[in-house]
Amino acid sequence: MKPYYDEDGITIYHGDCREVLQSAPPADLILTDPPYGISYRSNHNSSRRGKWAKWIRYENLPGIAGDDAPLDPEILPECQSAILWGGNYCADRLPPSRCWIVWDKRDGIGSNNQADAEMAWTNLNKPTRIFRHLWSGLLRAGEENVAVADKLHPHQKPVALMRWCIEYADTPPGGLVLDPFAGSGSALVAAKNLGRRAIGIEIEERYCEIAARRLAQRELFTTEQ
Repeated sequence: MKPYYDEDGITIYHGDCREVLQSAPPADLILTDPPYGISYRSNHNSSRRGKWAKWIRYENLPGIAGDDAPLDPEILPECQSAILWGGNYCADRLPPSRCWIVWDKRDGIGSNNQADAEMAWTNLNKPTRIFRHLWSGLLRAGEENVAVADKLHPHQKPVALMRWCIEYADTPPGGLVLDPFAGSGSALVAAKNLGRRAIGIEIEERYCEIAARRLAQRELFTTEQ
């Protein structure tokens, strides 16, 4: 299958991961954020206007392909290290794990009508950890707050979070990170910044293009934000 993007050890395939994974090489880490099966739609108020209008364009993003049913983990290849964001939505189909990762999205600010945290299932033989990184509407820490005013994907994850996951999984330098649900490419950007190879698979072409544009930009931060 011809790659949509292939530069500096990072490859994106535009297609259904159930087909592309059949020919994908073994990975050192599967790091992915698949559809949760919740038919997500933004609950931002589309009637808001005025000076904030340019900041809320992501409220009209379409739904997520495949989000009408929970993930079937059987479609993912076996891998020594795996981190599956939204694993709590399909935990009944996953093996028990001693190591869950909790992303604290508030990092000290008050709660609102969105979740305070998100959870990832892992097969790592490590302790459960909490990663704190502010991500609440316009309040976002790290490079996305500087470089990207608009949210690029309804379930977009911070590059800093994905970078931390790659390092916590002890992915070796030059190792291969596989993201079968690449979305806007945060895991791919994190892998590139850390000197890892990566393969991303994305079924929607508009997100392939967004991820490719992000990968073409220089690294804005040399340390984790």
